[in-house]
Amino acid sequence: MRSSRVAAALIVAAAAAGAWAADGAARLNYALADQFGTTHTDEDCGGAVVVLLGGDRKGSAYIDEWSTALRRAYSRELEEGKVCSVGFAHLKGAPFFVKKKIVASFSRAPEDWTLLDWKGEIAGTWGGEKDAANLYVFDRGGGLVYRVSLRDFDRATFAEIVRVVRESAADR
Repeated sequence: MRSSRVAAALIVAAAAAGAWAADGAARLNYALADQFGTTHTDEDCGGAVVVLLGGDRKGSAYIDEWSTALRRAYSRELEEGKVCSVGFAHLKGAPFFVKKKIVASFSRAPEDWTLLDWKGEIAGTWGGEKDAANLYVFDRGGGLVYRVSLRDFDRATFAEIVRVVRESAADR
C-alpha cells in the first residue's frame, strides 16, 4: 500500500512539473535558478545524457568525492557534449530568513554554478533519500534510466554509474 502511495505522489509531482512524454512516462523537465540568479533548464543540455547529482544539507558532504571521481571517469563524454553534468542543492524547508546566507555559502566562481531547488522539485519528482547525495541519470530523450542514493564512496556503485552513463551516451 505504501509503495503505491509513493508511486502516486511521484506521478502527481511529475504531472505538476509538466514532465510527461507521449508514452506516459515522466521526463526530465526543470527550470531552476543557480546561486547567481541564472535560470537553467533541461534544454541547456542539448539532447545529451544528463547526470544530476545533489543533496540536502547533510547529503552535501558526499557530493565532492562522488562528483570528482565521476567527472574524471566520463571526462571524454563530457568534453564531447554527450554527457551533461548538473549539480543541485535540495533546499526545501530552509527558513526564508537564512536564504541569503545559504546562497552566499555556494561557490562564487561562475563555472561552479549549482541549481538551487528551494521547492524540492527534483527529489519530489524523482525520489531520493534524506542525508544522502542523490544521483539521477537521464537518457538523451529525458527518460530516467538510473537513480541511486550515495553516501560513502563505493567502487561497485561507482562502476555501475559509469557503465550506465557510458551506455546511455554511446552513439547508436
